[in-house]
Amino acid sequence: MNNKYNTLGFDKIYVINLKRRKDRRDKLIADNPNIDFTFIEAIDGKDLNLEQLLEEGKINNSFFDPTGMVTMNIFACALSHKKAWDQAIEDGVENALILEDDVYFVTPFLDTQNKNLSPLYKNILNDINQYDWDILQFGKKKQYVNGIFVGKYFVVPRCKSNYDGAHAYAVTKETLQTLSDNCLPVKYAADVYIEGYYNSHNLFTLKESLIRQVSDTTDPQNHDSDTYYNDYRLGGGKVGISFDEKGNIVDKRIANYLKHPNDILNQHTEIILGRPKFGLQNFNKDSYFGISDMLKYIEPHLDQNHQMVELFSHLGEISFYFGCSGLFKNIYCIDPLKGEDKFNIDNNMFWEDIRIGFHSNTYHFPNINHIEQPVLDVVDSFKDISFLYINNRNQRDITPYIKSYIPKMKKEGFIGGNGPIDFIPTITFNDGSWLIKIKHYKF
Repeated sequence: MNNKYNTLGFDKIYVINLKRRKDRRDKLIADNPNIDFTFIEAIDGKDLNLEQLLEEGKINNSFFDPTGMVTMNIFACALSHKKAWDQAIEDGVENALILEDDVYFVTPFLDTQNKNLSPLYKNILNDINQYDWDILQFGKKKQYVNGIFVGKYFVVPRCKSNYDGAHAYAVTKETLQTLSDNCLPVKYAADVYIEGYYNSHNLFTLKESLIRQVSDTTDPQNHDSDTYYNDYRLGGGKVGISFDEKGNIVDKRIANYLKHPNDILNQHTEIILGRPKFGLQNFNKDSYFGISDMLKYIEPHLDQNHQMVELFSHLGEISFYFGCSGLFKNIYCIDPLKGEDKFNIDNNMFWEDIRIGFHSNTYHFPNINHIEQPVLDVVDSFKDISFLYINNRNQRDITPYIKSYIPKMKKEGFIGGNGPIDFIPTITFNDGSWLIKIKHYKF
């Protein structure tokens, strides 16, 4: 690495910058008129589509993050860093400094009066050049980083303590290629991905951050981060969690058994991005579930444009089976998500928890519609219902609901459900659920 004044001793300086953030580009140039920046047009999270990224193999089906956080702009940031690496490789540089566009220098790296590197920065480069380095990190979100000293200025931080920030780092030619070759499909945010190379490469971090991001040193309420603080959250910003009837979490792979407290250093939250495989399988009509037998019974009687309504869907566990069956063009799940509920009270759950659980169980079925209104208030919205299912989990008198919905159903339709009834059903199933043809129902 020679004494290249305008590029801070590196072959080139690449700055990742969104096209719509010309303000940041202009400020960086104005604040550092003697530095030669090569700008890389960043990939904008607003232009990305999650399903398309998964299909193209650019995003992994599972995304891992220490804090369990994922946004479209985190994906965009990771892909933008790859774009910078690929440009550096194409340019044939021996090394490069990669910056994000909202950085600032804590102390000057240039002595503009003498057209040279500043004494401190020159000492930093001379010191680290004694070592065979692959990646140098000149700043993190934290001001100070602890670890094993490498020379006077750099450290090797403790594992899993240094993933916070990929806004200022230098990379050698060989490592640029390694970073690019192994980053797809994206499993981690850019900083977490780079941090993983402590295991296999000489990755050193300044013990005092000298290049920082504006967003890391301002009041959190005034953050201006294109990476994290944006309007995308799958499920409206809610973590998708489902519960069984005892209130246990059943489908979120967060909590792993730890043999020792130190094992927590090796854990990342796994965020499932793609549709769960079980949600795409054909429904097993030969299983012993009563709901399976019920659907198997009515299948031969359904026409091409059948729709069904489920009353009091709650967490959507039964709705999930209806979605799996593939029998219905449209499924309308109606539940006001209000009032006192014994299950909720016993399991210390609120209606917002139920709303999240329903979403987690059903979001991968585009034909399932959630209607959060009293079931009798929306009855006039329907016609030609082929199948009405009443989830009578609270053991209520369902007669008023049947009387209200029958006029909206097809003459050859079916009513199914669970819980007590005051009529003789057409058929019952081994789990106690029941089914009756409308023509057999007596008012």
